[in-house]
Amino acid sequence: MEVSIPRQLVPAALLCLLALPVHAQDPEPDATSRAADPASDSATAGGDPADPPPGGPDAPPAVKRNVGEVIATTRGERGNLETPGNITVLERTDIEESGARDVVDLLRREAGVFVTNDSTNRKGYRLEMRGFNNGSGGGSSTLVLVDGRRVNEPNNANTDWALIAIDEVERIEIVRGPVNAAWGDNSQAGVISITTRSGDGPPRFEARGRWGSYDSYGTTLFAGGSHGPLRASAFFNLDKSDGYRERSDFRIHQGTFKLGFDLGNRATLDLKGGYSSDRSESPGVLSYEQMAFLGRRAAQPGTDDNFTKARAHNVDGTVRVFLAEDVTWKTTAWYDSRRDRGSLGNEFFAFDSDSETQAVGVNNQLEVRRPILGHANQLVVGGDWLWEKVARDTLFRDLVFLSDSPSKSRVERTTYGAFIQDDFSILENLILSAGVRYDVNEREGDDPLSGTELDDDNSAWAPRAALTWRALESLSIYGSWARGYRFPNVNETFDFFGLTPAVEAEKSETWEVGAKWRNQWADANLAFYHMNVRNEIFANPLASPSLLPTNSNLDRVRHRGVEISGIVRPAAWVELYGSYTYDDVEIRRDSLTMLEGNRIPMVPRHRGTAGARFFGPCDTEAGMNANFVGERPFLNDVGNRFEPLDPFQVVDAHLAWRPQIGEHLRLGVEFNVYNILDTEYEEVGALASVFDFDTFGFVQAERFYPSPNRNYDFRIMVEIRR
Repeated sequence: MEVSIPRQLVPAALLCLLALPVHAQDPEPDATSRAADPASDSATAGGDPADPPPGGPDAPPAVKRNVGEVIATTRGERGNLETPGNITVLERTDIEESGARDVVDLLRREAGVFVTNDSTNRKGYRLEMRGFNNGSGGGSSTLVLVDGRRVNEPNNANTDWALIAIDEVERIEIVRGPVNAAWGDNSQAGVISITTRSGDGPPRFEARGRWGSYDSYGTTLFAGGSHGPLRASAFFNLDKSDGYRERSDFRIHQGTFKLGFDLGNRATLDLKGGYSSDRSESPGVLSYEQMAFLGRRAAQPGTDDNFTKARAHNVDGTVRVFLAEDVTWKTTAWYDSRRDRGSLGNEFFAFDSDSETQAVGVNNQLEVRRPILGHANQLVVGGDWLWEKVARDTLFRDLVFLSDSPSKSRVERTTYGAFIQDDFSILENLILSAGVRYDVNEREGDDPLSGTELDDDNSAWAPRAALTWRALESLSIYGSWARGYRFPNVNETFDFFGLTPAVEAEKSETWEVGAKWRNQWADANLAFYHMNVRNEIFANPLASPSLLPTNSNLDRVRHRGVEISGIVRPAAWVELYGSYTYDDVEIRRDSLTMLEGNRIPMVPRHRGTAGARFFGPCDTEAGMNANFVGERPFLNDVGNRFEPLDPFQVVDAHLAWRPQIGEHLRLGVEFNVYNILDTEYEEVGALASVFDFDTFGFVQAERFYPSPNRNYDFRIMVEIRR
């Protein structure tokens, strides 16, 4: 859809630009209390607890990306500058002012984070960090937590990002690099910890609506508040879109309920329950010739019946007990259940699946913050237990030879481990961090149709050590060493035709150095990392005579790179930010299929972001964001035989007006334009086996998932507070 600016608006726009230096009224800080977590009081907009206060009334205010408190790395509470690692914290203000349509759209702007989408709807997102794209995406090495609950799916360890609504998110912590010493499985590439909005503070009600391209609309409702020791909140979301491409429809409705209690001055209890139900369609791939003839928005011929349906429920709770002023016990427990049904195929085959998954988890930790011989010390010790069950029925239908291949798999995984982490201040400005974790992963399963059975276990140690030097009040420099791992998931254990050959757990060793700068004017991160991975689990079509992706181990893969990000606010009315990521991921040894020297598919060496936000008079704001992604091998081009996918850049823009009307009412009106330059690009491409009538045989050919052209959405918001 074409978007143009009427000439009549140009004079008004110029007047607003001339008025920009006028200091905009900063919004009143959220009255949300953090009674459930006293140590997080320092996570307010002022920055790091150790940072000095602003230099005076004329000094620029603090950047809105706060230093905050970091909990995902050490599982304790420590300021960002005192925690080794490349860490970013996004607060609710950052989320609202981003113009992003969903959580993953926001995360793709961050250094070290790589996002793809193969369906143009929220169901097609895949997110990884530090080059762990796993060939054809067989499993995830990035752990995702929502309110402390692991949301990586039991069957493939990926995250269903469609279930995480951006309007429900209060805070996001991004920790890059292996965090296995604290969190165990799936955290080899990093951790993304998401905190949802709660009922802390005065009662409030918020309603949001969204309308946009492709017959998209959505609405969210949030209500919450606290009274005495009780706090409660509810969130509802309805989202619908026909999608950019034909047969890419998406529908979801979901709800979340939270209750919290302060049990005197010594303990808190937080309970949460949620449900969701969604349906999406998969438009498939197109060749260049099909895009020219049918159009970029067309669906792949023969994919009329491709769909997925999912229904999920979850219950979780957290208990905190303050045993003393400097001693805290915390337990988080949860239960998830989910059912997925779907069909995927084309004119030659169809693959139907019906799976049910359950997960029960318990995390326990004791945190002690007491000095040793006059030196500050923070100790965290605990243990975790996770039980997962997957029951999956599949049917592979060969539509050419009219044959069926059914499969049934029943798998249970139990993972339990213990960890200890310690941060000791050798000097006032020099912190030694060390920790170790030991995990055992037991698997039992069978496929009664093929007669295959599974009964094995894996174990892994994950030590980590780091030094952090507070060189200046606003600067810290760190160096770290860590070992990480990832256990095979269920999909890597059973493929289309039953139990696969034994796949070993992958192990890694990482060295990292970096620097972080934080003050009221700027926020910057710089990190260099080098990681060697042994037995990296890889979906390799060359490992099977049928050329279907088969999970196997690569002997050694090298991951190395650079991550740079920064945000600066030179004046009250402007905020500039940018990031750059260099990921060099190469197969160094492969005794099975001899892929030495090849790049891991779908991992770009270069990508980056640049953007600006402007805060004008009358509570107005404007922003622009540009994403660049360099060339990368096709999804399953493990031999790097084809020319890589073309690089692309996409520019988005947004305008907003968020007036505070009196003490109790806040409004919001926002207009966003995505891909404003109408760039034609393909974020994802894959190789397909097609029949060649010249050779009378199957050959590999390039296929693409076209990405959206220019599109827009319009949003409104009403918030009422007592």
